[in-house]
Amino acid sequence: MIEKDYILRQVHQLVQALAAVLFNKNAGRQELAADHLTQELRLVFEQDLNQLGRMSREEIIGLCSPGGIWSADLALALADLLREDDAPESHERAGWLYDAALESGDLVPLDIHQRIEALRA
Repeated sequence: MIEKDYILRQVHQLVQALAAVLFNKNAGRQELAADHLTQELRLVFEQDLNQLGRMSREEIIGLCSPGGIWSADLALALADLLREDDAPESHERAGWLYDAALESGDLVPLDIHQRIEALRA
């Protein structure tokens, strides 16, 4: 139960971070959005964008399995946040996370295939 609560807190933090990033981007505050994205990734995963950008597929998916428990919700939240970064490495890792969520058989957003295609375009 403690692990599940921990994962839910992580998902909640990432969703709040995504909302703040999108708000700042829509307000034309790109730098503030990027700073917020980086700060939240450090808080939740103790990793910055550069570190995440160097991670292998297995490592990035491992971030979404705290304590060995896979969380599609955490993977989707991280993928959505990484998708907001302009770096190709972030988009690649977001794609990996979307793919992993699909492969897991867990519930995924209806538009997940469009999200993946947009990242790879």
